Amino acid sequence: MDVESSAAHEVSVDWRGRPCEPGRHGGMRAAVFVLGIQAFEIMAIAAVGNNLITYVFGEMHFPLSEAANVVTNFVGTIFLLSLLGGFLSDSYLGCFWTMLTFGFVELSVLLHYPFLG
Repeated sequence: MDVESSAAHEVSVDWRGRPCEPGRHGGMRAAVFVLGIQAFEIMAIAAVGNNLITYVFGEMHFPLSEAANVVTNFVGTIFLLSLLGGFLSDSYLGCFWTMLTFGFVELSVLLHYPFLG
């Protein structure tokens, strides 16, 4: 039996192990859902960034240009650390251990610097 005919007999399965039906699983509904979640995430990051600029400018009395620079550095660091976490999760630790490790790191930082929480 050649590779093409064996690949045609392989069936994708859903999370319960049942064969996937192309009309019910995936497709445009799933893509719209994922893109919608991504859009809401970007809107939340923009809102938090704007509020953080207002906080750093108003409460911490930074100049406006420096406040904006601090926030862009913070957001850039978040994005780079998420790439690092994804790499560690996919390559070495797995999802559970990566989340557990970085959860303890975050908890230790919040306990050491209580004003951040």
